[in-house]
Amino acid sequence: MKALLIDGLNLVRRIYAAVPNNPDQSSDQDADANADVGHINNVIRSTCASLHRALKKHSPSHCLAVFEQSGKNWRHKLFPDYKKDRSPMPAALHCAMADFESAFSDLGVRTFSLPGYKADDVIATLANKIALRSGHVVILSTDRILCQLLNSRIRVYDHFADHYLDSEMIQKKFQVKPEQIPHLLALAGDSSLSIPGIKSIGIRTAAKLINNHGNLEKVLAAADNMPGKLGSKLYSGKEDARLAYKLFTLKTDIELGVNLSQFRYSATTESQ
Repeated sequence: MKALLIDGLNLVRRIYAAVPNNPDQSSDQDADANADVGHINNVIRSTCASLHRALKKHSPSHCLAVFEQSGKNWRHKLFPDYKKDRSPMPAALHCAMADFESAFSDLGVRTFSLPGYKADDVIATLANKIALRSGHVVILSTDRILCQLLNSRIRVYDHFADHYLDSEMIQKKFQVKPEQIPHLLALAGDSSLSIPGIKSIGIRTAAKLINNHGNLEKVLAAADNMPGKLGSKLYSGKEDARLAYKLFTLKTDIELGVNLSQFRYSATTESQ
């Protein structure tokens, strides 16, 4: 089995941002509405063309585009400020999501979402399940959080830069191993998700700590013996870091209620 798991919103929103929108300068509401429809239709066409290229490149036996439903997920329950500074999806794009799913279906690609969970968690669960069955997975996404899943059977592919986000690249960029990403971000935080980590600890310092001690808990255990401000920051921020670690760690054991056979892909189903 070779599965292509698509981070649906990651793909759609990247293309939405890249496809120019040239509305009529008129203030007429009908003209503005028509411009929105035209823009969305162009985005759908571009997204389908991009998906078509991905299918041809990776030649999967199974394919699924994972989206996420609006509303809060389990991370909001742990941390109400999760993504509080993230801009909402543009209204026109939100209203068109069913059209994207229909267009994906026309290409033979099933779509899926699960209430209360991010697409990342669903993808992680599926990828883990397939890998345990000796299958191979390519995850189509630019999201570094998914790189914590990397192993000999799970790969992450940046479709826009046309390269894999492999262990060597992660090591070069973040100075840690892929599986250490949640430990790194638990210390440094991620402003795009409104997760602070430990105040005033940046990526470089976090990477040094993880490399010196191995994981978050060992870093926190060593905090008492660290001199100066760093030890004090770690000691006072222990619980914030532990919470952040939970938020950054993808779930791999969700009950999805789907069978792998349900997203078998055949190129013969693909629209020409």
